Amino acid sequence: MYIITQELREVLKKPFGKIYKELPYINGKVISIGDITTKNLLSKNIIPHLSIFDLKTRRNIPVSIEHRFSRVFQVKNPPGCISDEALGIIRHLSKVEEGNTAIKVEGEEDLLALPVIKYFPYGTYVLYGQPNMGVVVLRVDEDLKKRVNKIFSLMIKK
Repeated sequence: MYIITQELREVLKKPFGKIYKELPYINGKVISIGDITTKNLLSKNIIPHLSIFDLKTRRNIPVSIEHRFSRVFQVKNPPGCISDEALGIIRHLSKVEEGNTAIKVEGEEDLLALPVIKYFPYGTYVLYGQPNMGVVVLRVDEDLKKRVNKIFSLMIKK
């Protein structure tokens, strides 16, 4: 399990990329992190390759996602952490061509963008919400992977 430090918590509050009020055109494999991001994509008939959510927004407001995923994995991931279970499933799914897959998180999914960036191939789009601002759209490249690997190196490993 990886646990973020208070110092990293401050770093991770800042968006990793450009924030969009309206979703830009995306041509490629999309991974959505978060309930509202996933729900918005699905409402626009954009089916993410992988959707990661906990069926809550703002920590405790229930969210309903009415979509039939091909496969749904359940993982436990405590707040402020990246569990070994979540890490393993994301690593496995990064090598699978089948899309329309979901990971339903018991706990918190916010940090799971990090292993997605770490394991999914270059060119993958990772989308996550920035509260009260919009959606952050990232395209995985070498620089982004280096940033994420640096963050992993600064986390507490248990």
